[in-house]
Amino acid sequence: MESYYQYWGKAEKDGIRYHLLPYHCLDVAAVAAIWWDTSPAIRRSFCGSTQLPEKVLRAWLLFFVALHDYGKFDLRFQFKVPFIWQSIYPCAGLGLSLPSQADILGYRHGENGLSWFKQDFMALLGCDDHEDSLFLDEGDPAQWLAFKPWIEAVTGHHGHIRKAESAPESRLPLTSDYRCAQADRAARNAWLQKLENFFLVPFGLSLNDSPPEPSPMLAGFCSVSDWLASRCDEINFSFQHEPEPLEEYFERKLVEDVQRVFKYSGVAGTTKSFGGIRTLLPGSAVPRPLQARIEQLPLAHGLIIIEASTGSGKTEAALAHAWRLLAAGLADSLIFALPTQATANAMLGRLEGLACKLFEDSPNLLLAHGSARFNKEFAKLKRRGVGDKEEPDGWSQCGAWLAESRKRVFLGQIGVCTIDQVLLSVLPVKHRFVRSFGLGRSVLIVDEVHAYDAYMYGLLEEVLRQQRLAGASAILLSATLPAGQKMQLRNVWDPQKEGIDDAIAPYPLISWTGTYGEQPVNLTDDNLPESFEVLSECMRLEKLKPDEELLHRIAKAAEGGAQVAVICNLVNDAQQVAQSLREISAAPVDLFHSRYRFKDRQEIENRVIRLYGPKGFRNHGRVLVATQVVEQSLDVDFDWMITQICPADLLFQRIGRLHRHRHNMRPIAFTEPICTVLVPLDSDYGYTGKIYANTRVLWRTEQMLAATPEGRIIFPVAYRKWIEAVYQDEPWDEEPEFITKAAEQFHDDLLTSRYKALQQINSARDPFPDSDETVAAITRDGEMSLTLIPYTDTGQRQQLLDGETLDAMEEFQRAEILAMNSIAAPGRWFFWLDEIAEKDKEGRYWLKMDEDEEGFVMEKGKLILRYYRDTGLERVL
Repeated sequence: MESYYQYWGKAEKDGIRYHLLPYHCLDVAAVAAIWWDTSPAIRRSFCGSTQLPEKVLRAWLLFFVALHDYGKFDLRFQFKVPFIWQSIYPCAGLGLSLPSQADILGYRHGENGLSWFKQDFMALLGCDDHEDSLFLDEGDPAQWLAFKPWIEAVTGHHGHIRKAESAPESRLPLTSDYRCAQADRAARNAWLQKLENFFLVPFGLSLNDSPPEPSPMLAGFCSVSDWLASRCDEINFSFQHEPEPLEEYFERKLVEDVQRVFKYSGVAGTTKSFGGIRTLLPGSAVPRPLQARIEQLPLAHGLIIIEASTGSGKTEAALAHAWRLLAAGLADSLIFALPTQATANAMLGRLEGLACKLFEDSPNLLLAHGSARFNKEFAKLKRRGVGDKEEPDGWSQCGAWLAESRKRVFLGQIGVCTIDQVLLSVLPVKHRFVRSFGLGRSVLIVDEVHAYDAYMYGLLEEVLRQQRLAGASAILLSATLPAGQKMQLRNVWDPQKEGIDDAIAPYPLISWTGTYGEQPVNLTDDNLPESFEVLSECMRLEKLKPDEELLHRIAKAAEGGAQVAVICNLVNDAQQVAQSLREISAAPVDLFHSRYRFKDRQEIENRVIRLYGPKGFRNHGRVLVATQVVEQSLDVDFDWMITQICPADLLFQRIGRLHRHRHNMRPIAFTEPICTVLVPLDSDYGYTGKIYANTRVLWRTEQMLAATPEGRIIFPVAYRKWIEAVYQDEPWDEEPEFITKAAEQFHDDLLTSRYKALQQINSARDPFPDSDETVAAITRDGEMSLTLIPYTDTGQRQQLLDGETLDAMEEFQRAEILAMNSIAAPGRWFFWLDEIAEKDKEGRYWLKMDEDEEGFVMEKGKLILRYYRDTGLERVL
């Protein structure tokens, strides 16, 4: 019996049942083999940069995947379960000197396995580890350098890929019996030779050959294959400790267990044949001109940027092209990233009905953001995935295995997420490479790509770079993408290609960048979208706040049947405007912003979509006062909009909520869309200037509004004309000096933010945990929001605002209740929150409040905080 049969690889918690290490390694290789055979996208990723035959690459891949637990051939790992070690280790009970408990607990079989492999491989090359200095002058042997990235990737499967140079010392402590080290080394060498004969020799390869450069997807592919092969139960792989010829064992796993694992896990889906864009449209809808041109794009991986006005069908166009790539075997799955939780929730609803048009057999649809577990529609999908079929077969679901961990969010057929979940794939977070693997086998669609700051753009550029290296595709959507940003993104994909001048490019436009250079797809003159006008008016008001006259105009319009939106840049402004309108308006006044308890915000968000969305009841007028939460992707519709000044691209996003749907019930005074923009009296933008940072863009937007003939903004011409003018680098004629200096400072800050992003990407420190707090901290630059938990104290026990007490709750219940009761507050509040609230070890502020007739209040000196369910948390000034 070979020595490698005397090592266990998996064990039950009771320490009695175990699975031999060679069998577990072959389990993982069997999963990888079947996944390779059934996934053109995975094969493409590994074959893209080499001319080697697929069968040769497959042999190298399975060889290295089977080495992922190389570090378990070590006494310190084996003695983590002493009972098993004593049962199978050949020297058990002979009075050996064993490692200390600290040595055993401190042993990490991943990174230590990397160190062991380097030592063993160097010995095979003819130089023991102590002779490595011979190569310092001329560098490491070329053969080792070829093996190095492969073994680093597969031994990093527990969350962090270490470089071999920084791997910890692996020798057994001097206090341990040297015979144990000899036995371990003999077993490792025997296993290495067995895998060479098993996977490499049949294809004319050996350890004397050098593998090609690995795919960037290798670490994630190995890690997920390990997860799939590590559940030893009646559903997946079973434990086996009786020796069996490895060839017979491997063939049996390929035929039996792996097929069952893939079906259970939900990672493998079957794409339907491409049925055309019309299949994705509701009822008898006819494709818009832009949508009809999507099939002209090359059927190859690349970067696609779709620039088109709000409501022009960009989403369906992107889905149609993604479907083409899926059906052609150029991707396995689809990931849709959006700027906010609200927009991600809305997209989940849209894709639930489309998922089964793209995939066969109840595809797995996942939602990923910090509050996804509280989304009722996603909860329904998860219930279907565990057998609670509320709908007949053929509906989307979320399989039980996929729903178990946030790390698996990109492993189904369709993932919907906030952009931060995508950015984590390039940040120092544990198992980031699993997200990267999910992205690399997918078509990545990023909506509202203009909506991110310089720091996030730095991260997004690296995401796109990794997509290109993986041989995958990305589709970016925007109505308002400045030429500079577009060039920046496109150059990441292929900096060698010269594209068209984006500042004078046609609009709308679909551009593709890939193997064949750049290919623009624009509409012919007779297919251009019909022009439409929005009447704009500027009102100069102190601190950008509606005065009494404007408030009465708004109230009168709503009382006359209009649905009016008032968009403020600050929560405080929105709360004050809503309060003023409620005092004078006979029509209902709604309020929507980010400073509610999460449970209240969910209800308000759903009500806003119900009232102002495509199915909204429009027989009566009403007013919605909101912040930027309605700016991106929410499908709502208004007759008249009043907004505080903001950058031109975001202003156009807001205007996109005017007359969004065709209605026959517009009030007479609002048969054409009207947008009233509040601008400052003296170019002092106050807190709005701090929010948007680039004062030059605010000033230029104001000048464009003032120079618009008769106040009529003509779309879609304005998208390109305004945005390129507002974002051009050169100063305008007669641009005030203070605006130019502010722009220079903004540019310096922008470079600093991009440098911070690069620092985070290249961080060599140990990875952060994959938690909500980590996500918030490392995917954003600048002021972080604080988490508040309001509560009352009756004198006997603490209660949350709805009366819940946490004392008797299980831990999982407590976590969910706290999340539902949390409020996001501005980071600048910390300096006085530290004085009035208790801060727990998770960094949450517990805010004690007293109940009054309308809600809850906290008073301390001149500081008053109120929380009412319809207005949220308010600081009374």
